[in-house]
Amino acid sequence: MTPHRLLDHAALVAAREPRPDAAAKLTGHPGYLTDRIAPGQLHGAILGSPLPHARIVTLDVSAARALPGVHAVVTAADIPGDTHYGLRHVDRPVLCADKVRCIADPIAAVAAETPEIARAALAAIRLELEPLPVVDDPEAALAPEAPKLHEDRANGNLLHAARLQRGDLAAAQAACVHVVEAVYESPRQMHVTLETEGGVAEPDGQGGLTLYFGCQNPERDRQVIAAMLRLPPDKVRAVGMPVGGSYGAKDELTIQPIAALLAWKSGRAVRLHLSRPASTDLGVKRHPMRMRMRTGCDAEGRLRFQQVDILADTGAYATHGPEVLDAAIEHAVGPYAYDAVEVQGRLAYTNNGIAGAFRGFGAVQVQFALEQQIDRLARASGLGPVEFRRRNLAAPDAPGPMGQVVAPFDGPHRALDVIAQHPLWREAAQRAADPAADARFRRGVGLALVHRSDGFGRGGPNGARLALALGADGRIELRASLTEMGQNLLGATRAIVARQLGCSEDDVRPVLGDSAQAPDTGPASASRSTTLVHRALHRHGPDWAARLTALAADVLGVPAQTLRWGPGGWHAGQACVLRYAELAQRLAAAGTPLPHLEIELPGEETPSAIDAAHYVFGACAAAAQVCVDTWTGAVRVEHLAIAAALGPVASRMGFLGQMEGGALMGQGLATTEDLPTREGRYLARNLDGYLVPTLADAPRYDVTAIENLMEGDEIGPRGAGEISVNIAAPAVANAVTAAIGMPVDRLPIRPDTVLDYLEQNP
Repeated sequence: MTPHRLLDHAALVAAREPRPDAAAKLTGHPGYLTDRIAPGQLHGAILGSPLPHARIVTLDVSAARALPGVHAVVTAADIPGDTHYGLRHVDRPVLCADKVRCIADPIAAVAAETPEIARAALAAIRLELEPLPVVDDPEAALAPEAPKLHEDRANGNLLHAARLQRGDLAAAQAACVHVVEAVYESPRQMHVTLETEGGVAEPDGQGGLTLYFGCQNPERDRQVIAAMLRLPPDKVRAVGMPVGGSYGAKDELTIQPIAALLAWKSGRAVRLHLSRPASTDLGVKRHPMRMRMRTGCDAEGRLRFQQVDILADTGAYATHGPEVLDAAIEHAVGPYAYDAVEVQGRLAYTNNGIAGAFRGFGAVQVQFALEQQIDRLARASGLGPVEFRRRNLAAPDAPGPMGQVVAPFDGPHRALDVIAQHPLWREAAQRAADPAADARFRRGVGLALVHRSDGFGRGGPNGARLALALGADGRIELRASLTEMGQNLLGATRAIVARQLGCSEDDVRPVLGDSAQAPDTGPASASRSTTLVHRALHRHGPDWAARLTALAADVLGVPAQTLRWGPGGWHAGQACVLRYAELAQRLAAAGTPLPHLEIELPGEETPSAIDAAHYVFGACAAAAQVCVDTWTGAVRVEHLAIAAALGPVASRMGFLGQMEGGALMGQGLATTEDLPTREGRYLARNLDGYLVPTLADAPRYDVTAIENLMEGDEIGPRGAGEISVNIAAPAVANAVTAAIGMPVDRLPIRPDTVLDYLEQNP
């Protein structure tokens, strides 16, 4: 292994510059899309189901339509085109026509001149529901006699099932000396975005519609709305940013179709914005999972087999559920080598709200369980956590978790090596044995290692289209339908374009998140955005730069080889001899179209014929120090050191923000966040009953970027958007075990669970 190329925390902080959108975020101008308030807008409101499962017996909206100030009342009968939408499974109704399947399932909607009139119109709707049996447990949902949520499905409430099997399991089990088995549970987690779901739908006066809704995929919003309204796609424009946070919550559509239908029926702009309780009811959540895991190793501490059985709750509709389960199955073996693997998973429909995309996407649930298993086997083998992991890492050129061909990558080896040398880990035993430590507070340091797939699995929307253009004002434009959601995609894009072309970042203008101004790049999800921009510039930037330099040379009447790109324009020697703006002006004056390059990026997919298998992975290791209060059972995370092996850092500020912000979200999954249901109803609807970590809970962070890539790597930087969530949760869980000896089988780690354990194990 070649020497590590590292950027430590101090280097990441020292090189930070203000974000391109810093002023806009600090001043609130122009604000988020839900802040798009204008005279003449109508106010939208949704009539959602008060029951988690029921048949619609009566729906009479005549009184609501008769109210003065009401301009539209819509039901499923008012939809001219497609009435349902979805991804792999088109099962979610825009408005329910015959039955409801979860609390707040939309039944009707109104658009009125004031919020008060809108609420009065909802109250005037006569709705009669016939309650149906509530299916609130995924295991019970799969029983043959369970009530079916979707009557047209031959498999009952089984939405998706998948299986991974390789190797001789019986022989691998026979070779084991140590076997650990446990059942793990991970919670339903909320995204808690700063801006809840909402936006504005506006008729454009030319027979079309413009949507201003924060989202991760404006092109998909455009396609769904066009199909619903039976409009040509070019009659719908979707503007998806700025976004007040998403983390997966705005990956799939929620209320956009309803707002669009109201605007279409009324002929007026309609603003629709969910309150926090309404967002809690209708928004998607992380999939809760129950995982039985059985893992064995031989006398030398070599892993031999891994058996996993996963049961996940998708709620009422599919959304990204099948992809989430596929990701869980693929990541259930981690970056380790086994003789045999057997992983199976099932995904059940229930009446427990709606689960969907969430940062960490199926992997974090199984990674928490796997890393507990690894630590338990290390102790049984008499090996330290680092040594046990080191001797079981898969080779950099080994097949992927599903046996697929993957891009060679030594990230797990490097991340483990770097974190093992961090003072937090090296000095852990010394601090734990400190005789001066307060007996009330017990501290421990836990270690975890994960890898994380980039992009979508085989067969997913991995291809992308972007464009490079010279703007009329001379700015170099990178156009993509990807959205800025707080991840500093604007800054990363500016940095990548400037680095590849040789201009300054101020010369670059990213044009993002608008279906009318950018080609279809696909969703800003699966940690793919920065990688796509890098690949586009790495592969097509040199030719683009040469093309513009030739135009500049023609204007100046000099050989192209005498010019080079630089800040503000082309330079010869130390002087700028032609500014980019001047070239744009000269071309426009001559009637010459400004240069524009459409870039078609093929998907980076494994050649192996294995559905949903990924080709590209990143890696991350962490050491977490926790303090457990033995009087109250509270767990406080004090220090978190992260070593992320993701290749060259495109934006140091963006990288650091993703690492720290994601880690705090993973910490919340491990320590405080859970949204349980009872008979299909959430037990909390606001942030007074659902606790997320704040800056007061944030530990000290030490983030190290490992910039190495394998020789010949064609992928470039791996995504940094999710992997810190994936690493923080298992690291914190392992740290609690290190502090008090308690096996962690369920997240979050509740104070009463800690106290019960301490009472039984004083």
